[in-house]
Amino acid sequence: MNNIEITARALNAAQQKQLNVFADVLIPGGAGLPSASEVDPDGNWMERTLKVRPDLKDVLLACLAKDGEPDIILDQLKNNDPEEFDKFAFAISGAYLMNTRVRILLGYPGAATLPSPILPGESESYLDDGILDAVINRGNIYRSIPS
Repeated sequence: MNNIEITARALNAAQQKQLNVFADVLIPGGAGLPSASEVDPDGNWMERTLKVRPDLKDVLLACLAKDGEPDIILDQLKNNDPEEFDKFAFAISGAYLMNTRVRILLGYPGAATLPSPILPGESESYLDDGILDAVINRGNIYRSIPS
């Protein structure tokens, strides 16, 4: 038996279809890049976004519940409630940029761990001006964690 987690989707099929229209207003595609709905027609990337940021679901649903043309609704939201618009746009762009195809087309590999220090000898430069002398001279200190 498989250990598959079955969860309800954040958006139903009608909401996803409507969200695709809104998403294409924000990210219509072009210059060799696909539109938002082209890379996430079924909302799988949006599901991943909402799994990490469930607080954005209410913003999406509130926007989708408005009557009117998506471009007009988004313009009104941007002008009247820029904070909600930013959250909506963040959700759309987050789902878009998580898509592997989009990242490859942009030449963006995603977040990567950088070596520390980044350059050889960089850490020694922190010792040059003596700013850490007090910390070094005091030695190791710590508090025991109660068990």
